[in-house]
Amino acid sequence: MQRQTMEDLRPVKNGAVSRSLAHQIMQRLRTEIIHGKLAPGERLVELDIARRMGTSQGPVREALQMLERDGLVERRAHTASFVAPLSFDDMYELFKIRSLVEGYAIRRAAQRISDADCDALDALVDQMREAGRRGDIVTLVECDLAFHRRLCECSGSATLVQMWTPLYSQIQRFIAQNHPQHFRNLASIADTHDPIVAALRKRKPAAAARAVREHIMLIWSLMERCNIQKRHLPARRTGSNARARS
Repeated sequence: MQRQTMEDLRPVKNGAVSRSLAHQIMQRLRTEIIHGKLAPGERLVELDIARRMGTSQGPVREALQMLERDGLVERRAHTASFVAPLSFDDMYELFKIRSLVEGYAIRRAAQRISDADCDALDALVDQMREAGRRGDIVTLVECDLAFHRRLCECSGSATLVQMWTPLYSQIQRFIAQNHPQHFRNLASIADTHDPIVAALRKRKPAAAARAVREHIMLIWSLMERCNIQKRHLPARRTGSNARARS
């Protein structure tokens, strides 16, 4: 079946196609937000987006509403839409919540997971590693979050999956924009998942929970270490000071 483009959908007026077009616009904007093409705080003008994507404002408005529900867009004064800010304090709290949800989920998963489930997790790690070698951060992040969603699904608790799902978009944006700064070798991001699968294969709930919590909070340790190193770097001399001391 040939994939429909936004131009294919544009002339058609029925509701189902309109929703499909809005979803396509939402996905394009979502990708631009997650990977930083649309910066935090940037205003999103419906008319400009509609012109850029060759559509009317209706589907754009619907797309922005979807992104608002995902926490990627915020509406101010009931009229203007902006890319939601990426607050490090808020993200730290979100990652702490995520570590609690996944820590509980993986304890349950370790008691019921199958070898086939572990093989599927390893396959996602291999896909991350290959994407990292190619420098493909988009695919790497998608596989990374598919891995963590699979962990929650292996818990057998629909409630845990429902708790984890709303965190997805914000986590994805943070990882996509920050991990490349702290992992010079993107393939090494995949390696940080290996201890999680190893603990699951041994069916050790406590070890698995510890591994996933350490993995989730690793980026914050790296960021803190980087800030400490920056604070200890010698101040750059100005041109006049450098000449005076030469």
